[in-house]
Amino acid sequence: MEYLSFLKQYVSEIGNLSGVESQVIDEIEKHFQLKLPLAYKEYLLNFGGNTGNLLSSYYMTYPLLKENKLDVLEMINFDDRKSEKEKPFIKNSYFFFGQWQGYNFYFFDCELGNDNPEVYILSDGLEVSKFKNTFSDFIKDEGIKQSNIQLK
Repeated sequence: MEYLSFLKQYVSEIGNLSGVESQVIDEIEKHFQLKLPLAYKEYLLNFGGNTGNLLSSYYMTYPLLKENKLDVLEMINFDDRKSEKEKPFIKNSYFFFGQWQGYNFYFFDCELGNDNPEVYILSDGLEVSKFKNTFSDFIKDEGIKQSNIQLK
């Protein structure tokens, strides 16, 4: 692990975790027609199947993560009181890697080609804002700090 090496010290606290095989990552890239950043691929290889106590309340594991973009589009189009101009534009290069409680969606823009990309949040108010400087920061702040895992 390079981008997520800080997680090595928490493996016993994280508990039951499993990654996905590289073929699954290839399938995801093909399905969404994009190239995933290296930090995220590292995450999938180590936590893509089961995150244990890390981010357990987020939809970030395979195959659930494949539904996140569909859920985003459903949320955006649910409220017909909003005009098209009021709805956020969802680029094909946005990859929605996680959601929390069905109304906060986390994504990065694969088009930018960053190995450890900035993370954005789309909330049910249809507001998009920068959430974290890097995907690694997201894992550290949302996964370690917001869980019951004791910081070392």
